[in-house]
Amino acid sequence: MNSKPLKYILVLFIPLLLALSRDVTGVIEFTSIPDRLLSNITKSTLPDGSSAWAVRDICYRDDIDLKTDLLISFDTRASAANRDDTGRYAFYSAEYVMIQDEKALGTGCGSFFKRDHGISINTSDGVWLGSCDDLGSFMIELRFRLNDAGNGILFSRSGFFSGSKKGIEISIRNGVPVTSFYNMFTNDRGILSSASLSGGRKVSPDTWYHLSVSYDRITGKLAQHIDGREDDVCYMTGTGRPSEGVMAASFGVLNGDGSFKCTELPMAFIGKDFNGFIDEFRILYASLEEIERSRDIAYKKHKWVQSSGRIPYNREGIITGPVTDFGAYGTSVSDLSWDGILKDGTFIWMEFRTSDKIFDEHDSGVKWYRVTNSQKNISSMKDRSGEYLRGRYCQWRAHLVVSPGGDLSPLMKKVSMRYWIDVSPSVPFGLEVADSGDGYVTLRWMKNADSDLMGYRIYYGTRAGQVDGIISVVNGGVIDNSISSGKYVTVRIDSSIINENKNADRRSVLLYPFLENTVLYYFSVTAYDTYKPGTPYNHESELSGHVTGRPYGGSQIK
Repeated sequence: MNSKPLKYILVLFIPLLLALSRDVTGVIEFTSIPDRLLSNITKSTLPDGSSAWAVRDICYRDDIDLKTDLLISFDTRASAANRDDTGRYAFYSAEYVMIQDEKALGTGCGSFFKRDHGISINTSDGVWLGSCDDLGSFMIELRFRLNDAGNGILFSRSGFFSGSKKGIEISIRNGVPVTSFYNMFTNDRGILSSASLSGGRKVSPDTWYHLSVSYDRITGKLAQHIDGREDDVCYMTGTGRPSEGVMAASFGVLNGDGSFKCTELPMAFIGKDFNGFIDEFRILYASLEEIERSRDIAYKKHKWVQSSGRIPYNREGIITGPVTDFGAYGTSVSDLSWDGILKDGTFIWMEFRTSDKIFDEHDSGVKWYRVTNSQKNISSMKDRSGEYLRGRYCQWRAHLVVSPGGDLSPLMKKVSMRYWIDVSPSVPFGLEVADSGDGYVTLRWMKNADSDLMGYRIYYGTRAGQVDGIISVVNGGVIDNSISSGKYVTVRIDSSIINENKNADRRSVLLYPFLENTVLYYFSVTAYDTYKPGTPYNHESELSGHVTGRPYGGSQIK
């Protein structure tokens, strides 16, 4: 379902529904998703004429699930950049100019043109750039644009242990992207090998390119791609052929027992002596253990393949639903289900997220949570802060996983979401002035019967429609049904009660005038529920009709 019509329907009809019913429920079915929210997904027509989503590229070349280790989107000014987007890496220094470019992704990109420009990244144990073990399968990718046809370093992570250079360097040499691996590959006897991918095409200034360098730990294929086209490739194996004595890539050196040890942890650099733009720098990896555990067929699949053509970006197709605006804070999704066809060895799994704060389709600040098909009462789950998973805005994301051999895709026909809108309590009824006297006014109204009621607020002022103060606590407690017996809530308002609420109001924008004799005051009451009290997301009823009260000392003649 397109997000714009959905939002329009909800905004148009929800107020009417709220007026007609205290319990608002509904179901949304998603059978059409904009292309911008589909990743490696295509729409196919089934034999019965219905349509379903399927993974576009199901071949085995995309069958390793790489994890993002480092990401720099350059959507932050250098002065405010002290870590990468994942938070794993700290910057020793960051010098660049963040600019907007019509072809940059996100907010902007990094412009490098001065000698002191560049990002210095601390490497440490526990992250990929600080690992000394077998690096497994990995990919380094970025987008770049040259200002001239000169030279420069896009990325480097290298040191000089025992006088020999060791590490990775991606550079531009006379306009040609070159990726060099210095003593990075080790065979089973501990002999180090280097490799250089330098046979690619020359790139032109003032043009954006996507560069990726990948290593397949199963076949030993080391490849460099420009805009998805393979520019240079070699096999880091004992024979130079796929899968025959595949070498391990490592920043460490091999011990006698077959393990690796660290020798140094040099800094990594981005944009050193480079004149141009860089955007969306990313490192992704998958360990050898993960590959072996998840795909035994991988060894058979690539055993005698001379050219696998593999670029390990994704092994899934991802459908991201639009952000749904329910028009009311604290909305609960009571059921999330999907209609799919699982062929042999395929799988579908789903994620869900929600928030009262508005977020966009690709916002990384709102956490995703895995859910099962037809899972009930999602709103009873709690997020990291202990809050229930309820909100005005929500979004789902489906992952379609192909078969181990890469020959079958699951099919997803539709996603259904049942929701329940937590409406505000009823407007308090029967408000009246029960009594007035020297410096006080006593109000009373009928007790609300709402099951989720937390309390009441009294709004008062010296003119109709004007709020000079809000009374919500009395003697340290909220104003609720337990404050008085019988079927009425009774509250006496005097100087001590007003002073208590004035001191409790952290905003300090209201006057909270004390009640003076002979002055006429206007009073109204609202009811509010238990959802996030004290925040803008709390559900509060409309104001009741106002009543007037006038404190008066009465006759002095007894």
